[in-house]
Amino acid sequence: MSKQAQGEGKGKGKAKGNGNVKGKAQEKKTPDAKEENAIHFDCEFTTRIRMLFRQKRESLGLAYSGLAQIFGVNWSTVRKWEIGMTRYSNICHRPLIEDFLNGKLDELLLRSQDEKMSRQAMTKHVPPRMSNALEKIENTYRLCLNYPDLCESLRKSLDALSVAMLQKLLDIHKK
Repeated sequence: MSKQAQGEGKGKGKAKGNGNVKGKAQEKKTPDAKEENAIHFDCEFTTRIRMLFRQKRESLGLAYSGLAQIFGVNWSTVRKWEIGMTRYSNICHRPLIEDFLNGKLDELLLRSQDEKMSRQAMTKHVPPRMSNALEKIENTYRLCLNYPDLCESLRKSLDALSVAMLQKLLDIHKK
């Protein structure tokens, strides 16, 4: 067989996809470096997991309460996870805790921290009674998130209230 024919034979094998199949199989078998180093959490707070959890929380500058909101638990639950009073978490928290430990929630948590800080700066000059009222509205809104009709009703009510208050202010200044 001539060298040209041998070369064509090799080329035909690749054209059929023999070389590509092997390449794809190798890609699938090679684990991603991030996955390889990922922290796996099986709902048990071992000493190592507690340490990593605390380091992660502190490195993000989060209080127990800030993290508790993400997990939907009380701040004391987060504290107990860290200090050892609670050995296991509820299985529904497993994926979130694992994502937290692996840094998948960092951006969300940092953005949440920034929003909280900017909100505090904005409300610095707001009287405490008004600030409490705004906090109640925010909490009500968060509770209604799974009910779009209630969210819309709340929004419309707040819009109507704002318009009414502005109208009263205009009336006062006209006199």
